[in-house]
Amino acid sequence: MKVTADKLAAAVQKKLPQVIWLTGDEPLQMQEAGDLIRKTARQQSLDEREVYEAGGNFAWKQLLEATASLSLFGDSKLVEVRLNSNKPGKEGSEVIQQLCKESSKTPDVLLFSSPKLDAAQQKSAWYKAVDQAGLIVQIWPLDASRLPGWINQRFQQAGIQAEAAAVQLLSEKVEGNLLAASQEIEKLRLFVESGQTLTADQLISLIEDASRYSLFDLADACLEGKTDRAVKIFYGLQGEGTEAPLLLWALTREIRQTGKLLHHLKEGLPFDSICKQLAIWDRRKPLYRKASQRLKLKQTHQLLLLAQQADQAIKGSGEPLQELLLQLVVGFASGKV
Repeated sequence: MKVTADKLAAAVQKKLPQVIWLTGDEPLQMQEAGDLIRKTARQQSLDEREVYEAGGNFAWKQLLEATASLSLFGDSKLVEVRLNSNKPGKEGSEVIQQLCKESSKTPDVLLFSSPKLDAAQQKSAWYKAVDQAGLIVQIWPLDASRLPGWINQRFQQAGIQAEAAAVQLLSEKVEGNLLAASQEIEKLRLFVESGQTLTADQLISLIEDASRYSLFDLADACLEGKTDRAVKIFYGLQGEGTEAPLLLWALTREIRQTGKLLHHLKEGLPFDSICKQLAIWDRRKPLYRKASQRLKLKQTHQLLLLAQQADQAIKGSGEPLQELLLQLVVGFASGKV
């Protein structure tokens, strides 16, 4: 069965399905969906948890052994499998189908997470097996029309009353980056008094007071090609305690968008038409124009590979995270990858 992220809580409230698959490229919603399932698992007495990182050399058959063996205390457990690709391969496909087929025979709950699944994957045998045996949670980025409603809801959850103009302003600033929106709202909680209605003017002032630099400043400096400023902002954000996953997401998002822009330009499409298709706001067109004149499509691919290394470092690969993030900032801003 397929559900969207906003329907997940209701779908797992009574009992967790034996197989759950989270798929999407929106990190905050993916994180919160995973947290919800882990919390529900604990509430339903699945206290033991095993986590597997399913990379290119992953031995899929170990999952069969994990679910076949009793847990340390003889209780059921949550088995998490995190895929870094939306293609599990031949062995992975076979194991997933077998796990789905035998899911009713084990007390364990399997939680898979992967990037967004394309149309081809949704026609695969393993996908159909998961759909039949359990729950597939499809997590999509919010479009511009739904973002203000989401932000207003987060304001309310944070105990902040905000006027419509303030909600719209923050929507325009984050441009779909839910992690950035969530971070800004958490900061605002420290400054907005109970019973106070947040106005647009107050929002601008408070954001400036709460942080010397923002993720928007970092993204803009990289797009514009201002390497020294980008590095300065990068160190400033780190000094303010901005977490590495958020920094990486902000950079990767703009690199992907630039890559899409360059791809369409290579096809001969007009710049303004591409910006409309990619939902690039008018005030940011000059920044993307500069980036498209400085970078080549091959360089955006190289930057994304570097971003992947940084992501693995965040997950504990042992590579120097600080150095990788700095290389990403410099490479994106200067075009020297």
